Amino acid sequence: MFELNITPFGRFRRYDFHLPASEHGFSVVPGLGATLLSLRYRGEELLDGYATPDELEAGTWAKSALLFPFPNRLRDGRYRWLGQEYAFAVNEPKTNTAIHGFAHREAFVPTRIELTDEHAEIACRLDYNGHHAGYPFPLTLEVAYSLTYRGLFGVCAWVKNRHSAAIPLGFGWHPYFRLGECSLKLPPCTREVLDERMLPVLKREAYDAFEHLKPLGQTVLDDCFRPAEHLTLYDVCLRGERYAVTLSLSRTLFPFFQVFTLPHWQSIAVEPMTCLINAFENGEGLISVPPGGVWSAAFVLQCEQIDQ
Repeated sequence: MFELNITPFGRFRRYDFHLPASEHGFSVVPGLGATLLSLRYRGEELLDGYATPDELEAGTWAKSALLFPFPNRLRDGRYRWLGQEYAFAVNEPKTNTAIHGFAHREAFVPTRIELTDEHAEIACRLDYNGHHAGYPFPLTLEVAYSLTYRGLFGVCAWVKNRHSAAIPLGFGWHPYFRLGECSLKLPPCTREVLDERMLPVLKREAYDAFEHLKPLGQTVLDDCFRPAEHLTLYDVCLRGERYAVTLSLSRTLFPFFQVFTLPHWQSIAVEPMTCLINAFENGEGLISVPPGGVWSAAFVLQCEQIDQ
């Protein structure tokens, strides 16, 4: 049966889920962004996460961050919604953009925990009162993480609009995987053309460099992709020296994904996104939730051992 151990993690608490029979497990800190610190398969760490409370609070590289209410960048932090102008703080000075929203810096609270022989799950909720001037729209965001005894990791997000009018939103996730020498396989897709500020110019180009499983080597990626329109579901696959992970997504729910290699190829981020970069301005994939309305989405990550 899955077990839960709750321990201090700086000024927060770390929730560590563990299945002794298989050594599968994962760890979450609800109190700062409901951040996933660890994902283990057969005792092997698959994530490049934050090892210490200081690292978590610094938030460098936004490791495993929940990207909400928008993923990626927003030009000058500014947008218009229902005839009004709003501005997020610019937190990436080199591109003069706002990046990744604010949910990963907010305090979530655990609302549901399940432990069985077959799976472990934790749901974490953020009751947001609209205190950021750039996004004065009250809502509830709940994120649930689950892991099965077979190594299937799931992420589910749910939003309820508590504002008096429709609200805009996007959602994404920013995990980094450290699997050693790694190969990558992408679905049939196109790559968004970006300008010098890493913002889309709303043009696409063919991309087939990783149409088949291929060593990443020293390839540098910080690119946004759009899976082919004929796909209903699609996979992004990473294969390391001993383990592989496959992120399986709905094209309807996640019509974009980003792939980013950390400097020196320490790890690689695969980021599912519900909308395009700068969606609050260009509208590509932007979600509008009516007052009292609900939006939800989910995806899964399959962990596997490579036969030697």
